[in-house]
Amino acid sequence: MEDPANEVEGVVRLLVDKPTLLRQAETLKKYFTNDVEFYHLYLNTNCGLRALIAIYQLGQLFLNYSGVDFHNIVYDEVRNSLAVRMTVYIRPWLLLWRTINLELFALLELEDVIVKGQTVKKVKVQRDYFQRDPLVQFIPVIGQIYNSNTLRLIIGNTQALLFQIFQWVITLLLPPKLWHRWFGLYSFDVAFHGE
Repeated sequence: MEDPANEVEGVVRLLVDKPTLLRQAETLKKYFTNDVEFYHLYLNTNCGLRALIAIYQLGQLFLNYSGVDFHNIVYDEVRNSLAVRMTVYIRPWLLLWRTINLELFALLELEDVIVKGQTVKKVKVQRDYFQRDPLVQFIPVIGQIYNSNTLRLIIGNTQALLFQIFQWVITLLLPPKLWHRWFGLYSFDVAFHGE
């Protein structure tokens, strides 16, 4: 890549937007180094390009990549790396009636390589970080509940409120010196006393 910030979207699309196995292999050979490393929630490899090609093609065969949306792309020229936040859509062959959204953050560490007398940037290390566990998302009904942002907000806000009530009860029952030592809170921090 000569302009990583603008080219990375096209590279990722070639890999996970309804790709063919041949297109994946050609893309990886063109944009990744021969000694590339790959770190993922379930597997890691430092065996180079052939291993990464096998992993992507295995993913295509089982997961049936069907699209990608990009949320943020940030290029750090000093660290020579790209950060890409995206949603990859898959339709596993066993669940063809359902599209699963894999929200992830990919960190791509780049290396300057000379190709045909020109310096280009190739991916040396790929690190994938998922917002949700992909395997849980495959489970019918449970996966859909697990993937619901609304439900997660309700659960998170309820837990926070319950603990704030607990903190408030502690402030009523114990002297301030004790609850300050336990929670690191002052009276204006505790639920129902502050904002």
